[in-house]
Amino acid sequence: MKKMIFTSLFTLILIFSLTTLTDVHQSQSALASSNSFQDKLEIFQLILDTIQQRYVDEYSKDELLEYAINGMLSKLDPHTSYLPVDNFKRWNKNFEGFQGLGIQYIFIDNAPTITGFISGSPAKEAGANTGDRIIEIDDLDAKNLSRLELAEIINNSPHPVLTMKVWRPSANEMRTFKIRRTHLNLKSVQTKTMLQNAVGYIHIDRLCSNTVYELDAAMELLSRQGMRSLVIDLRDNGGGYLSSAVEVADRFLPPGKLIVYTMGKDPASYQEYVSSRSSMFSEIPLTILINHGTASAAEIVAGALQDWDRALIVGETSFGKGLVQSQYRFRDGSALLVTTAKYYTPLGRLIQRNYYDCTKDEYYYDAYDEESHRPELQAQNGETFVTPRGRKVFGGGGIAPDVWMKNNASIVSDELLDLYLNHNEEVLKFALKLLYKRPFLSKKTAEELDASIFITEAEMHDFKTLIGNFSNNYSPNFFERNKKDIQFLLRREVGYLSHGSDGRFSIAKTRDTQLYTAIENQRKAVSLVQYQLSHLSREKTE
Repeated sequence: MKKMIFTSLFTLILIFSLTTLTDVHQSQSALASSNSFQDKLEIFQLILDTIQQRYVDEYSKDELLEYAINGMLSKLDPHTSYLPVDNFKRWNKNFEGFQGLGIQYIFIDNAPTITGFISGSPAKEAGANTGDRIIEIDDLDAKNLSRLELAEIINNSPHPVLTMKVWRPSANEMRTFKIRRTHLNLKSVQTKTMLQNAVGYIHIDRLCSNTVYELDAAMELLSRQGMRSLVIDLRDNGGGYLSSAVEVADRFLPPGKLIVYTMGKDPASYQEYVSSRSSMFSEIPLTILINHGTASAAEIVAGALQDWDRALIVGETSFGKGLVQSQYRFRDGSALLVTTAKYYTPLGRLIQRNYYDCTKDEYYYDAYDEESHRPELQAQNGETFVTPRGRKVFGGGGIAPDVWMKNNASIVSDELLDLYLNHNEEVLKFALKLLYKRPFLSKKTAEELDASIFITEAEMHDFKTLIGNFSNNYSPNFFERNKKDIQFLLRREVGYLSHGSDGRFSIAKTRDTQLYTAIENQRKAVSLVQYQLSHLSREKTE
């Protein structure tokens, strides 16, 4: 992306504290001097009670305890964290799935309006369409429901079958569906398609228990379509399960190759993960796309395949999160994610960036700082390692790409990016109106959308009027200066509403400089796999 938005993280807040002591209270059970752990706990209890009883504002014990827990963890690494019950449920959805109807929606005129479906959606199977406005659900007026109330009904209703009444603007009619709630897993493989020159493309956005099976299915599909080389897109993949990362790397490595090892202060934390099966995809030239948002388990995949000269890495230096998070669940449904070890690539490269000499805000800011993570700077400042083929790779701060390329953002100007982020639902509403006028798109494949979606001058004028309603923050010539990019943005959103992530990719790829760099460097990927195969051949004859 052209720019990652972290404005709220990096605003410097100066707090000037004025303390007025009106009186001093001596607790009868206060301890004058104490160093024992048990006494410290007693002091903590006294402080908790005093704040709850005497503090000027009202706080519950639960709130105060949560603040105390977070304060303690804030002194550790940036990734050790406590997740209260609701937060843990949301976090867990990404990896273990959830009960629901599999719909994505926004509110238009207070009515929940479907904008997309999760793979396996029972609502989609029942006949619901993008653009349908939910009028009633479970005999309740949907217009009177908040987002939280609607989510509660969809995800936690005691009724296994929900009745959903919708208004379909494209057909000007009401429809009623009976939909059985089911367990849904969020897809790991978001897009799988063929690009130019027989290059296959697979986008993996998380590493879950089902990722390797989705990868196998995608590989089989693309192989039948004539794939001769492969690009795996791990950009903005924040990681997931270690076991899933090992399984994905295992698909491309011969047996007996170290994929990753973990090491911490406890000797029991040392563990090696080694490829264990005959490589299913040993002969396919492989390129992996990474960026500053590629983290954790995704970095394990990229690092292992780079260390063994199995894949060409293209893009930007990855995030640099190489901490092993162990999960401890509590009886109330909350959980602690605590760092117990660090990840190292097969050559011994530490994936984790330094976090000791900076604040948490500085730590996250640094991950997306373009200039500080150029490969040539890592070569100067980081430890250098040499692969079996003799290539230099670097440690101590994420995975540095073999071919560096900054991604030109699909939305070029900062002010247009600002408009999109701050008025995303309004943009989607407008895109839905454009979709209603193009019923023929439902008969197109995702690959055909780029040549099928055009925005008329009248529609652009309507969008210009819409921008004027947002605010007066945009300069008078904002529309003319950003016209081509606005057309691109609207085409991309119509593609998404029509064909989901495949449709969005069909439009977005036309401006993806990192992807085109990967395609242009296929000869390097071919050279790597040829080296790998010749090396394996020599091993077999010895």
